[in-house]
Amino acid sequence: MIMEGWDMMKNNVLRNKNFLLLWMGNSVSVLGNRFYNIAIMWYIIETTGSSIALGLSVLCFTIPSVLVMPFVGVLADRNIKKYLLVFSDMINGCIMLAIALFMFFEELPIYLLYLLMIASSLVSAFFSPAIGATIPLIVGKENLPKANSFMQVTNQLSNIIGPALAGILIAVTNMWLLFLINGISFIISAFSEMFLAIPKVDIDHVKRKFYLQFQEGFTYVLRYKKLLHLIIVGGIIINFFLAPLNVFITVLCNQILKVGASGMGIVDAAISVGALSGSLIILLNIMKDRVKMVIFGLSIEGIALLISGVFPESYIALLIFAFILGIGVSMASVGIGTLYQTMVPENKMGRVGSLLSTLSTFIVPFGTMFGSFIINYLSISWILNVSGILVTLAGLSLIITFRKNRGHAADNLSV
Repeated sequence: MIMEGWDMMKNNVLRNKNFLLLWMGNSVSVLGNRFYNIAIMWYIIETTGSSIALGLSVLCFTIPSVLVMPFVGVLADRNIKKYLLVFSDMINGCIMLAIALFMFFEELPIYLLYLLMIASSLVSAFFSPAIGATIPLIVGKENLPKANSFMQVTNQLSNIIGPALAGILIAVTNMWLLFLINGISFIISAFSEMFLAIPKVDIDHVKRKFYLQFQEGFTYVLRYKKLLHLIIVGGIIINFFLAPLNVFITVLCNQILKVGASGMGIVDAAISVGALSGSLIILLNIMKDRVKMVIFGLSIEGIALLISGVFPESYIALLIFAFILGIGVSMASVGIGTLYQTMVPENKMGRVGSLLSTLSTFIVPFGTMFGSFIINYLSISWILNVSGILVTLAGLSLIITFRKNRGHAADNLSV
């Protein structure tokens, strides 16, 4: 059964030239981005010594993208997806090369670094809805789980390998080299995307005014209860409760378990290994039902939170929690992404996808702030237990919605 699933995956996805071009190019740029994430944080803390400066850098990289992404979704639904992908990667590559050049010749002022980060965030807003709308067109909806899993595998391998390589490079070379590598990785990705042949979709809607097309994305989501429920659960509720996990894990490792930064690094690695395992489970076609995949993923995320809440003084329990959480996050992410790509018409996918990405990203700072505040008043064990129960219930609530409203196009995705 496992070998049969692997053969089907290989035949249907890996032989798709367009997907291979997109996947390989994206893989290179994702690894380069991991270098960038580590390098930017390290440079700012080394230059300023300020945690506030770090916080501002996070805002510079997230808020601009969140603000413009819903509008960019309209463009992603037009037959210019390839140009959006190439444009985004090429401009981002130039921005990273500019940072590398500044650092090579002299110290880069923080204000200028912030401006370049804002520019990168704005440009990156074009990439996410464009790639989300492109994958279903080049692989077909029947191969979406496998294609999305390949993307997820790349992300998790980069999460494991990237920080370690970045740390070594920072220790033995100059900081500018990491930005140079990231810039080159973006340009390689842009070059591979130039050869994509993306099928065209019906573009009659382009003749209508921009704001009407923008409004259609919201109207479509509000009209279909299944999609709305999926976005509320997967994009808002779950992200709100998972956002403060970095804070909770830091508190557990530093104040309760006292395992130090190295111990916390092992926990982060365990999450990535779990996520990689979840992606491989999907690739092997063990769980074919996409709705069940989402419900299972969200439920074991909740169970993982409960494990850490019940045993807050056990490092082994924390590692088990991290591994299980990674599996859940991976399966839920692939499942949610595949469901929305299956439920939404091709000519609306960019707008709906950008709305999902915007809500998912926008809620994270609020979840982080709420978690950072409430941990001062309640025990971390109680917080994790309640979060685990609510996350599990949110996941299970999808069973009710996906058994109702049989009129929607995604009703064949039964539970």
